[in-house]
Amino acid sequence: MQASDAPYKVLFQDRRLFEETVRLVAPRLADGLDFGAAASLDKEHLTALSRTRVQDKLRRVERKSGKLANGRRRYVLALLEFQSGHDADMAWRMRDYLHLVESGLRQSGTAQAEGEVPGMLSVVVHNGERPWRAAAECAGPLTGDAEPAQVRMYATVDLQVLARGPDGAGRRLVPGGCLATLAELESSPAEALPRLLLEAFRRHAGAGSSEFRRGLHLRVESALERLDLAADLPPLAECERALAESGGERMTAMLDATLARWEESKVAQGVERGLAQGRVALLGRMAERRFGAGVAGRVTALLADETDLPHLDEAGEWLLECDTGEALLARLAGRPPHG
Repeated sequence: MQASDAPYKVLFQDRRLFEETVRLVAPRLADGLDFGAAASLDKEHLTALSRTRVQDKLRRVERKSGKLANGRRRYVLALLEFQSGHDADMAWRMRDYLHLVESGLRQSGTAQAEGEVPGMLSVVVHNGERPWRAAAECAGPLTGDAEPAQVRMYATVDLQVLARGPDGAGRRLVPGGCLATLAELESSPAEALPRLLLEAFRRHAGAGSSEFRRGLHLRVESALERLDLAADLPPLAECERALAESGGERMTAMLDATLARWEESKVAQGVERGLAQGRVALLGRMAERRFGAGVAGRVTALLADETDLPHLDEAGEWLLECDTGEALLARLAGRPPHG
């Protein structure tokens, strides 16, 4: 599972985000759908195999018109796959997923009872920094002399591209919409995330957007975990209470405090890093005077990533104690630097 899958599964529980995504890639189809009647696919529609293989979101959306053999409204199945990296085999994967879903409908007897296999829409939501190229790649017959026919088994929503403007198909995000909020968040640096989270909570403050806010909080938290900053992010429940009690003022203060702590931490880290670099340069000059330029170069290379000032002080004592450059280098190499 990709690191971002869990937040995205929560995010796309939000009806508006789901609707905006379908409207972006299939506007004419979207006009005929009742998104108020969208729901996760019932478990009995899937075989055990397809439950194992279809990992992301599968939604059932009723059409505004048309009846099935059993009297219920006709519907469309929408499969959403979330990708943070490029996958050249995406067309094959989506074809496999759709086949599994259709097989599940037939094996369960659902297709027979309804009189048809529903229409299916498959969408890849790409949130990675590397360009997504798979939509232009070919998938087709594996035998015969002819070149494989180009088959695109899915539509692509590339958040990084859409955050900058229209994509290759000329599609644009709705300003202020859920998808635009998510695209902005995905294309912003870590230090901007708390402020963007606050703006998103204010913009999508309605009771019906609680799943969207929860997904955004999870997404920001997962991004900050990679930087060891997640502990400074106010918990979701605290953010929600602050938003409800003061219209965002207390939440603003909370996130301002978080940003202030980060800035102080970055300044402190910068000062410490600067002191360490100065200490390493001094040790290099001292080693050159005692043992020559060759040893000095190896000393500075061994200590290049060192930020532990007490360790650098100890290295200075070793430099004075050791009778040869080789002895000094052996002592430095015997204790790995602390990053």
